[in-house]
Amino acid sequence: MVADDDPGARFSEHYTEVAPALFAWARLKVLGPLRDLADPEDLVQEVCFQAYRSFDRWDPARGAFRPWLFGVANHVVQMLLRKVARAHARLGVVQRLASQAGAVPAQATTISRRVARDEGLLLFVERVTGLPEDDRRLLVWRGLEGLRHADVAELLGVTEETAMKRWTRLRERLAGVPLVAGLLDGS
Repeated sequence: MVADDDPGARFSEHYTEVAPALFAWARLKVLGPLRDLADPEDLVQEVCFQAYRSFDRWDPARGAFRPWLFGVANHVVQMLLRKVARAHARLGVVQRLASQAGAVPAQATTISRRVARDEGLLLFVERVTGLPEDDRRLLVWRGLEGLRHADVAELLGVTEETAMKRWTRLRERLAGVPLVAGLLDGS
C-alpha cells in the first residue's frame, strides 16, 4: 500500500493492474488506416500521460479505476482522430511524449514498456485480432474497458441477456489463451 500523499505512487499502483489490458486494447483499437497514424505503444504512453495528468479528478467513490482509465483512453483516441482530421498529416505522438515525459512517474512509463514486450500478451492480442468483429468489440468493451453488460448490449444492438450470453461464451472460448484470467475485467 502506498501513502495517500504520493499521487505518482498511487497512480502507478492502479496503473500496474490495468496496463496489460490497456496495451491489449490499444493493439485492438489501432487497426487499419489508424495504424498508419499512431503506434499502439505510443497511444498507451499518451493515455498514461493524460491519465496521470488528470488523476486528481478520479474519484474512487464514483467508479473503479479501470473504466475511468478507459474513458481517458477513448478520449485520447478521439483527440487523435480530430488532430489527424485537422492536420491531414501524421500525428507526432512520440515527439509530444518525449517533451512531456518528465510529468509522468518513471515507474508508470517503465510499466508500459514492460507490458509492450510481454510475449504472452502479444500472443493474446494476435489471437483476439482473429476473432469476428462483434466478438472483438465485445472483448474490448466488456473485457478490457469494463463496460456494463447493459452498455455493451446497447452498443451491439442486442438485449442485455444476449450480451451476457455472448460474453460468457467468448470467455469460455478464450479460457486457454494465456493471460486471459488476469487481463479481462472480472465479471
